[in-house]
Amino acid sequence: MINVTQMVLVFLYTSVFSSSLNGKAGSDMNERPRVVILGGGIGGIKAAQKLANQPVDVLIIDHNNYQVFQPLLYQVATSMLSTDEVVYPIRGFFKKANNVDFLLAEVRGIQPNEKIVKTSHGDVPYDYLIIALGSTPNFFGNEEVERNAFPLKTLQDAIRIRSHLLSVFEEASAETDPEKRKALLTFVFVGAGPIGVEGAGGVSELVYDVLQKEFHHIDFDEVSIHLIGADACVLGMMSEELRAETLKVLQKKRIDVQCSMLVTGYDGENLFYRPMNAPKDAPCATLKTKTVVWSAGVRPVDCLSSFACEKDRGKRLLIDDTIRVPGTQDIFAIGDCSSYTPPGEQRPLPTLAPVALAEGELAAKNILHDVRGEEMEHLHYKSKGVMAIIGNSEAVMEAGPLRGRGFLAWAAWLWIHLLTKAGFHANISVTFKWIFNYLSGTRLGRLITRPELQGLPESIKNAPEAKDAGAEKQAS
Repeated sequence: MINVTQMVLVFLYTSVFSSSLNGKAGSDMNERPRVVILGGGIGGIKAAQKLANQPVDVLIIDHNNYQVFQPLLYQVATSMLSTDEVVYPIRGFFKKANNVDFLLAEVRGIQPNEKIVKTSHGDVPYDYLIIALGSTPNFFGNEEVERNAFPLKTLQDAIRIRSHLLSVFEEASAETDPEKRKALLTFVFVGAGPIGVEGAGGVSELVYDVLQKEFHHIDFDEVSIHLIGADACVLGMMSEELRAETLKVLQKKRIDVQCSMLVTGYDGENLFYRPMNAPKDAPCATLKTKTVVWSAGVRPVDCLSSFACEKDRGKRLLIDDTIRVPGTQDIFAIGDCSSYTPPGEQRPLPTLAPVALAEGELAAKNILHDVRGEEMEHLHYKSKGVMAIIGNSEAVMEAGPLRGRGFLAWAAWLWIHLLTKAGFHANISVTFKWIFNYLSGTRLGRLITRPELQGLPESIKNAPEAKDAGAEKQAS
């Protein structure tokens, strides 16, 4: 016979055990899929915004705690804008999204079989992965150029170029050797795409509209600005009419343009280049210069080199029209690190902001479709057109049959970039600076924060910051 005490003990044991099981089951049932986004660029942030307040947990991983609006970096480099006007804190995007979190870390690799991302803070598991790591400058294996040229890809690059440009003028104003002074006042942009065109135009305006009024002991006839590109023309993605207009404006800004040229070396003092069709042993032309800005191409970041998947000739990750990496069910890739060629097209979609935004949005939608057991959507991207600013009230734009140039194209460029850029308060500041610069030609950001040339007074010298090797590998 079971007494009352035994019955009570059995009841309590059964209740506790059952409660424990139900609690575990409830925990498993309430556990939501985890989406990890590598990179806080515009594509990665767009994907996270679409997943905000949805039934998933999102973790963004980036080695910076801010998003950089790269189209305006050249304006930091040429003293038009300040650094806080081209960046936005990543956490600031998600004040009202409790399901989105951020991890400040360096991405070191991906292990798809284990569904783990290797980071500087340890392993991070995922259920779905969005790779939005962007790209890094491509020096095509030329280590000498990589050591000595200035890339223009990150916020640190823009600050370094700004300080360097201002520093060489300070040094040139005190230099008595004509040959050394000429080298200091020679500026070269390599790459005839939008970054090279916009950068060269920005430097021309900084030099001739601002610095020429302030450096009274420099003969500005000694200044020379060069744009050297491997393509047969500037802005090769545009129509012949707009390319010709761009060339005319660049020449009006006293920029020497040389296309179909291959840069073979730069030792920090001499830039060597030759025609693209010339034999390898042909003699090279030489430019003595202290300033070479490299904008001749990009490639995927180093941490993706060990990721086993199909890649194109440029080592970008191939994706299908659902934005997934073929051979996987849970990995998506967007933006500059991915490559998708639409049916019937010869070339993949360009590495432009509108493409990254469209891919980021679709990746997020398809993850939600997969979570709900729904059919995935397919990418049908329509080009928004291309545009480039050449200088104050000078730009070119093309969208299908529509073409624009001059002031209207310039105003459209400014307006579209304000709409795309994050940060209301910064946008107000940027708008006022653009108006102020247009009316007066003054650039208020002429600050030497990292002078790196020899010969400067000790009172303003700063030791160059050591490059973080890990951070250089992951550029988002």
